[in-house]
Amino acid sequence: MSLARGAARGAAWSFATVLAERGFGFVILSLLLRTIPAPVVGLVAIASAISDLARMVAVSGAGEQVQASPGDRHVEAGAFWSQGLASLGFMVFLFAVSPLIAAAYAQPALGLVVRVMALNVVLTSFLIVPAARLTTQFRFKALGLISLGSTMAGGLVALPFAYAGHGVAALVYQRMVGIGFFAVVAAVVARWVPPPLPDMASLRASFRFSWPLMQTAFVDYLSVTGYVMLIGLRMSVAGLGQFRIAQRLVEVLQEIAFLPARKVFLPVFVMVRHDPARRYETTRQMLDLLSMVIFFVSAVCGAAARPIILLMFGPSWGQAAPVFAILTLLAPATALYGVINPMLTAAGRTKLVSYFAWANVASILLVAWIAAPHGLVTLAWALALRGVFGVALFLAAVKLGLERPVMPVLRLLLLPVAALLVSRVVACAAMAAYPALGLWPALALSGGVSACVFIVVVMAIQPRRMFDMTIRLRRAFFPSLV
Repeated sequence: MSLARGAARGAAWSFATVLAERGFGFVILSLLLRTIPAPVVGLVAIASAISDLARMVAVSGAGEQVQASPGDRHVEAGAFWSQGLASLGFMVFLFAVSPLIAAAYAQPALGLVVRVMALNVVLTSFLIVPAARLTTQFRFKALGLISLGSTMAGGLVALPFAYAGHGVAALVYQRMVGIGFFAVVAAVVARWVPPPLPDMASLRASFRFSWPLMQTAFVDYLSVTGYVMLIGLRMSVAGLGQFRIAQRLVEVLQEIAFLPARKVFLPVFVMVRHDPARRYETTRQMLDLLSMVIFFVSAVCGAAARPIILLMFGPSWGQAAPVFAILTLLAPATALYGVINPMLTAAGRTKLVSYFAWANVASILLVAWIAAPHGLVTLAWALALRGVFGVALFLAAVKLGLERPVMPVLRLLLLPVAALLVSRVVACAAMAAYPALGLWPALALSGGVSACVFIVVVMAIQPRRMFDMTIRLRRAFFPSLV
């Protein structure tokens, strides 16, 4: 199977399973939030952000090591044990500091929640290596189905607790059961068991490889989700709950539109890392397709933010709607950042990944700290405007990674940006013309108008680009038909 076809099929299976997983997850989330109030969501959001930050940092580098050296069991052993020991250390640390965390947020119940969710840090260390082994084999169908099963298991466990009035327990158990399910099933499918403890030299080599990626994971998580910990110090837990739901919807939007293909980026870049011309063309083609997809999804979901939020979660979550609409404008930074991390990692330039990640997260934390006390909408606009700085930063990273001029890559984004802005403006005008519409008609009108306008703008300005993109997809999926 060719590289293009393997990547395309892997992305397609990932997209199908992610779509099914997120669809089921949306159903579960909408049922949970009709019984769980915003303050509870805000409380669990703080605990989740803290434990997930520790979890992401502790295991980062293990999967990348396995993917960069496919089939090397010695590398797998070093990756598992080095990151597993780090996970254990983070869990012990969270147990120790949980009372201080509860005091900092003036939430006495937070300490126990942090301790329970700290167990997820160690659980995750058992799924990284088998998942990476499946990735190197391009078994994205299996990975997607396992992820879907973990979402279903966690959601079905959470619902009884939520409807019995145990909102905190419902959200906590949902996460723990999902991670545990994924770890067990992935190990079985990959035929992986924890290897014996390797020698100290192997552990040190593994840590040296992982250390820059652990730093990157730290700042990446802060830049995408973890900054809610900072916001929680500057606003009420109820306001944080509203913000977290909008933020989570944006994350899901990005996962549906971008994550399926992003899963294949690292193995693809590993295969072309010694061919600069091919690496450049691979980056250009992937970014061309994926930016068009994520901008389209952002245009439609942002235009229909209010009916989406109210239909899914009910009127008590109305404050999250404008926040969600504004945060969808972060698509350009997301599209670029989804490419540069695996591209630089495959080239072995992990320190460069870390430098850019630190610059990115520092700007986000500064903006969040300043804007949070001024309300949810102000905070959302401040973060969206900061995305302009993020785009400039990521373009610089792309230039260094490809060692080629960056303007051709930037020009790829101009058309979807224009289509996004025009479609949102026209959809807002259409909604203003019919202010009394019910939620379902408003969803159809706003989503339909934005989708049609986006397509019309793209086809009117660059029809050849869309034709060439279609041909590339047909060659990847159905080479016998081209």
